Amino acid sequence: MFQYIRQPIFKIRVKPSLFDMKRTVFIVILFLSFRSFAQEGILAKTDLFTITYDSLVAPGNFVFRIAVDAEEVIAFNSCNAPYVFLLNQKGEILEKIKLPYEGCLRNMEFDEFDNLMMMDNEEKTIYKYVRRTKKIETLPYTKPEDWYKSLNHFYRFFEISSIPTFYNNPDYIQDFYYTRFPYSYNLWLNYNDGYIYQFAYNFVRKIGNRKTYIALKRSDIWFSERLTNKCKPLLINLEKETAVYYDRSLNLILEDFAQHKLDIYQCAEGHDEAVQLDFATNMKQQKVWGVSQFSKKEITFSLWEVK
Repeated sequence: MFQYIRQPIFKIRVKPSLFDMKRTVFIVILFLSFRSFAQEGILAKTDLFTITYDSLVAPGNFVFRIAVDAEEVIAFNSCNAPYVFLLNQKGEILEKIKLPYEGCLRNMEFDEFDNLMMMDNEEKTIYKYVRRTKKIETLPYTKPEDWYKSLNHFYRFFEISSIPTFYNNPDYIQDFYYTRFPYSYNLWLNYNDGYIYQFAYNFVRKIGNRKTYIALKRSDIWFSERLTNKCKPLLINLEKETAVYYDRSLNLILEDFAQHKLDIYQCAEGHDEAVQLDFATNMKQQKVWGVSQFSKKEITFSLWEVK
């Protein structure tokens, strides 16, 4: 028996309109932009190691200084004991350095030859631990410029005294900060290009890499309500106009001055007791190291990177 099968006489193909194509492209671009934005402009934390409290710190308040050399060896000192410990990235103690000074260190940083520079809290002496001889040298500290000139040849080449300073009134000290000098600086050096930056109240300014300070262009100054001359500068990206700094109020901050965005890592969390924190970078200036958590039993060291 003959069976009739109905076949379509023709097929209709509908071409997408120009509007639909533009809309699809827009959605794809928006999605890719969102993914890029979601992955950039944040401080990503990585825990390195946890070490027992007693191995580094004596009983008392947890106030410390930290510095990191070019090979990522961590120097750690607590106010409670006159020692500096050198640790690798696994938390193994490489050296235990006995200091001739008992008390808090005001500053601690590696110089350009990876010798450890330390300043006493009274601002009277700079101690230099020479890694090659494993001996401590004493350097005079007569003016604020001395600290910077002891760190590297970039500061020694620059006439630091030509940079505008912060004048301190000893009868009216703010932010729990004391200095015996009538003026101070808050400088950061870019090891890659030799530029010097200064952190001040409400702005960062690029000083330059010439011999003396000269007048600045508008683009050389970045403004922010979060900045003071007590902030500790850690990383600066001139191309992207971003900076990472510690505001000394238990906040580690990544600020995008071009986009007016903040990524704030609140460091007050994870501590059983009151703490005064510190953070450091090294000469490569790509990472930030610090203590992310501590208790009377153990201390966790971490690093932060800009993603």
